[in-house]
Amino acid sequence: MAIKIINPPSVEPITLEEAKHHLRVDGNDDDILIMSLIKQAREWCEDYQNRKYMTQTLELVLDSFPQGNSIIFYNCSPVQKVESIKYYDENRQEYLFDESNYIADLDGFVNRVVLNRGKHWPTLELQSVNAVRVRLISGYGDTPDKVPETVKWAIILQMKLLYDDYRPEEKTKLEEARNALLSMNRVIPV
Repeated sequence: MAIKIINPPSVEPITLEEAKHHLRVDGNDDDILIMSLIKQAREWCEDYQNRKYMTQTLELVLDSFPQGNSIIFYNCSPVQKVESIKYYDENRQEYLFDESNYIADLDGFVNRVVLNRGKHWPTLELQSVNAVRVRLISGYGDTPDKVPETVKWAIILQMKLLYDDYRPEEKTKLEEARNALLSMNRVIPV
């Protein structure tokens, strides 16, 4: 399984001004560095929490359809919309799995696609790898105000860890605080 970023977020959950305020930076000399730190901190927190924060288009790539009746989005909830499910046969011919075959469960803690009653995954011989591609829109929304405050504070702590030097005991406390904030809604794949 792989997750490809098709369209990355167009905005970050923390603005440059907020970041500079929390880092106690005046002036514009470090703006490019700080923008990079914001992105790095968001990505680190997304990976730790197995969630996506800002609206982005992703493609979940699987070698085959699952054995059960659902495809679970462990690493990319919250999902706003499932755009398509495509699959490829052994001759690399592309097929679109019709939307009438499944329901997108966008209300659960971990989102998923579930087969409708009486429907089945295609049974034709699939190509040996990367045979199923689920295109989806993920994230809490297009504006930073949609992102939970606990996540924003975790991003700020991670950004501070990247920007400043801390004594080992201070660093450990910041890491523990960041992890505690992210653990509240962390998705742990089964």
